[in-house]
Amino acid sequence: MAMQLNVIRADDEMTELALIGKLDIAGVHAIDMKFHVNTATRRKPTLVDLTQLEMITSLGIGLIISCGRSLMRHGPTMVLFNPTPAVEEAMKAIGLGDAVPIAHTREEAMAILFPDRAR
Repeated sequence: MAMQLNVIRADDEMTELALIGKLDIAGVHAIDMKFHVNTATRRKPTLVDLTQLEMITSLGIGLIISCGRSLMRHGPTMVLFNPTPAVEEAMKAIGLGDAVPIAHTREEAMAILFPDRAR
């Protein structure tokens, strides 16, 4: 299956995306521009659903870190949520969690994105 990036929500408050497939060299090539446009360029708090991400390589992790850091320079945060155990293990091995928060539930992710509402 070809890598897909689905835009679930893109409004004045936030962006919500879902990554589906394999974020390897071909996957990064397939979604690179669309991911940048919907994250760093939009400059909104961003939630990235990894539920259907089957695999991620260092190139895919680099894409996420690059966009996440670019977003944070302008204030908003990116949060990744619900990675499969294999994807989470790969991300943690490279230290992705240090650059972009990883949450296990949508609620946990929303609390990181919007801490003022978590009270």
